[in-house]
Amino acid sequence: MKFKNFMMPMAFALAAGCYAADQGTKEDPLTIGTVQELLQFRNAVSDSGTYKGVKLKNAGEGLHFKLTADLDLSSVCGRDVGNWKAIGPFEGSFDGDGHKISNLYIDDSLGTVRDAGFIGPVFNNGDDTLYYNNVVFENVYIRHSGLIGTFVTQVVTGQAVVRNNSVELTYETVDNENGAVQWGGLMGNTVAEWVGFYDNTVKGSMKAANQKQAAIGGVIGALVDPGAIEGNVNEASITVEGNVYTNIGGIVGELLAPCTFKNNVNKGNVSANVPTESAFVGGLVGVNPSLVSEKTYVGNFNYGKVELTASYAAVGGLFGYVSGNTNTTLDSCINYGDVIYHGVEVQQMVQVGGVAGIWEVKQASRVENKGKIVIENAKGPFVGGIAGYVRPGAKSADLFKAVNEGDIELKTSADSVNGWVSGLVGSTDEIEYLRLDSCVNKGNVLLPEGAKPNILFSKPLASTYNKNVQLMASTSVNEGNVPDIEPRMALVAPRHTAFAVRTWKNGTGSLLLEVTGLTPMELGKARVHVHTLDGRRLPVSMKRSGNVFELGVPAGQKVVVRLHSPNGNKTLIVR
Repeated sequence: MKFKNFMMPMAFALAAGCYAADQGTKEDPLTIGTVQELLQFRNAVSDSGTYKGVKLKNAGEGLHFKLTADLDLSSVCGRDVGNWKAIGPFEGSFDGDGHKISNLYIDDSLGTVRDAGFIGPVFNNGDDTLYYNNVVFENVYIRHSGLIGTFVTQVVTGQAVVRNNSVELTYETVDNENGAVQWGGLMGNTVAEWVGFYDNTVKGSMKAANQKQAAIGGVIGALVDPGAIEGNVNEASITVEGNVYTNIGGIVGELLAPCTFKNNVNKGNVSANVPTESAFVGGLVGVNPSLVSEKTYVGNFNYGKVELTASYAAVGGLFGYVSGNTNTTLDSCINYGDVIYHGVEVQQMVQVGGVAGIWEVKQASRVENKGKIVIENAKGPFVGGIAGYVRPGAKSADLFKAVNEGDIELKTSADSVNGWVSGLVGSTDEIEYLRLDSCVNKGNVLLPEGAKPNILFSKPLASTYNKNVQLMASTSVNEGNVPDIEPRMALVAPRHTAFAVRTWKNGTGSLLLEVTGLTPMELGKARVHVHTLDGRRLPVSMKRSGNVFELGVPAGQKVVVRLHSPNGNKTLIVR
């Protein structure tokens, strides 16, 4: 049977198609214009229900949603109302279209919150990229000790882009001695195939205290799998206090995967006061320990003060610890902020640089430090206007047109001046060579009045403690006032301890770790930390018998074991 010129009656068409403009496609997204509609949308996502006539299968898989008005959430979350419940798990895209979402409120003291953020975990099981764009978050308050992201807590699978959002926030923790904080102004972490962050802005404050560990960044706490971080600005202050294992940076706390990192700016102060713990703190990135990963760092700037008090310290104006494979690019990145280290009674290694505390990159060009470096009461620190300490993973290091303009000041008693201090590179490990090509130091090294530098090693450009490390610097110049000192007392450089995992013990979840090369006193100061592959520190029991550590870890789980000792550190993945 054929029908010609068929027309649906108007009344029926309106009844059936009253949401005809909202189809959930990119061209015709499902719109959200009131708080009531937002709650309807959230409910439909969680129970795969219907929103505006469209069935939200699989948590809104592949659908597009867009705000059409500013939303004030104070009527549905707040101190006297209760916590915001995150949207999700979610599998669609969300566009704010430039509208505001104000008064997002989450406080663990009002009741435990599983997913701390506007949208809970995101899963992308389709072929298309998901988008989280154009939202202005104002007056966000989150008090939580776990995974936190203002916009999205976490992307778990697939590909996603987070673009052109702004956040004004206050983050705080609830005291939790086992707390594993992963905070980001936009997202807590990502373990997905690929996630990109573009042109986002974060303002406000983030403060963590009395936790087990913390990975905090102005944009994202931990990038565990590949991504891009470009054109973002952080103006929020980041602070960690207490005995907290710390990885914090103005843009990202932990960068653990291949990444393009371009044109980012940090303006917020970054500080940690963790006297008995280890800390990796940078104006841009806290820790980037993935030596085999290829990264591109181009055109990034830090203006914020970077300050650290810690037992084991890696602190830099841009990076606490930077690494990358032989194809990694590090170019045209500048630090303007002061870098300050405060010593504690029990110190392990202290590595401080105007650009990076620990350096493990083969080549870099046009990196600069313009901030002052202050070292207070440190014991044998490695300090450089560009890099504090070059580790052996890169095998060699080439710097081209690197410039330091910042003074380095040692604040300590006159008879306690010590360490390795140089205008550009504090010292190196056992690498093949260090080449300084057309580099300049303009900074001064300032010693306390009446200093007796009998255990200070100071060089205008760089020092290499091993005679087999070749230093090539004939095209580089020193324009600063840097004393050229070789100590009257011999300095023994740190030894990198050899250690080996012997076996799993009877399948009971106990791992034996044998450490060789340390004295009994040094073994007493050594500490072992166990982490998951996504960077979370595991609370494990530990017993030591002689030079063997017995660690209680989940049986059969792949983990990262890190040994911190007075004479160096080692990291091993245990399968």
